Amino acid sequence: MYLIRKINKAKWFQIDIMNDDDVTADAITNCLKTTENTLSVWNIENEADIEQAVLAIAASLQHIETIDVVILSTDTLKQYDINIITSTGNTPIESLKEIHRDLSGLTFSKLSQIKDHIVERIRNEKLKRFTKGQLKKLLLRSN
Repeated sequence: MYLIRKINKAKWFQIDIMNDDDVTADAITNCLKTTENTLSVWNIENEADIEQAVLAIAASLQHIETIDVVILSTDTLKQYDINIITSTGNTPIESLKEIHRDLSGLTFSKLSQIKDHIVERIRNEKLKRFTKGQLKKLLLRSN
């Protein structure tokens, strides 16, 4: 299983993360902002189901714009002892609310592990871009 998180690609590439393990503070504070020590993600069974999660995200946007999402490995996050809990998603598409998850009980150390995992996933081409046009098509097909 995999988890999908929307991130801002430009923030992660302010430093050459393909060759350096460090990332900018902007990547952390903008893309890994927590609420009550939780981080919102969307669960998919396999990578082919990515459009479900992207649709859930796109449907909740105030303005349709190109987005980047990273595909996280549930197994890796569990190895880091990160709690993954089921929670109702904030999306207007009722059938997709149930695929939402929260990474919970997060601390600075756990957030750092998530950051490391995101860098590893980006290096392994698990960062996917969805253009405004692609998102509009997804939204139209869902009606």
